[in-house]
Amino acid sequence: MTLANSGSHLVAGGDIVKHLTDYPLAGWFTAHHFLMLMVGATMVLVFKFVAELAQRQPKKSGLVSLVEVGLVWVRDEIVYAWLGEKKGRPLLFFFWTLFFFILINNLIGLFPFPINPWHRSATGNIAVTAALAIIAFLTIQVAGMKQHGYGRYWINLVPGGVPWWLWPLVWIIELIGLLTKPFALTVRLFANMTAGHAIVAVLFGFMWGIAHYASAATGGLATVASFAFMLFIMLFETLVALIQAYIFSVLTAIFVSMAVAEEH
Repeated sequence: MTLANSGSHLVAGGDIVKHLTDYPLAGWFTAHHFLMLMVGATMVLVFKFVAELAQRQPKKSGLVSLVEVGLVWVRDEIVYAWLGEKKGRPLLFFFWTLFFFILINNLIGLFPFPINPWHRSATGNIAVTAALAIIAFLTIQVAGMKQHGYGRYWINLVPGGVPWWLWPLVWIIELIGLLTKPFALTVRLFANMTAGHAIVAVLFGFMWGIAHYASAATGGLATVASFAFMLFIMLFETLVALIQAYIFSVLTAIFVSMAVAEEH
């Protein structure tokens, strides 16, 4: 899709939704599938390169130092902060993968053509965020069952002191509470990433439309104003991409800590 065609599609309000949603490339294979494969391959290649480079370089610098700062930050500020070193260390690779996969997917949606010719972010698809939330949910439950025992974990959903005749109702309520956690993770990431891209799409469509349909003086002033505000939103979206990856990861760590807590 060329820049001109993209702009003409965004001028029509109904096309903004189409611009934000996924679409097939070949059969069942969609643009978001390609983006996630690209992000996964990028992560494997980058971390493999950094690991090999770190072994050859006694003094860490450049990319190696940058990646190490990111890994240590996730470890100390997210995993160990909520789970402690003993319980958190076995889950380090899961949280590293989760955080950087979400972060890179968030950021890649901000890249222009030809890096991202569809102007989309895979984390702006609720199916993708739901899949990530389901993985987080399964990790939380498995960690809790390994800590307390597979049967005792589910029995202990009901706190002590509850009358026997209320026990089934309270257990169902607690189970519903468990299921709402992945739902909250799904909607929060999806809504925040979609909202930012929708704003950028609207501003781009407005800038393109004014430039083509307004007078020279009005169009020039409106185009400059729209571009300045769009640039501000893009910078803000870069911060949002980091914040949303952090929130998703830290909430998952909090839920895991609740599942493995002694008083569970």
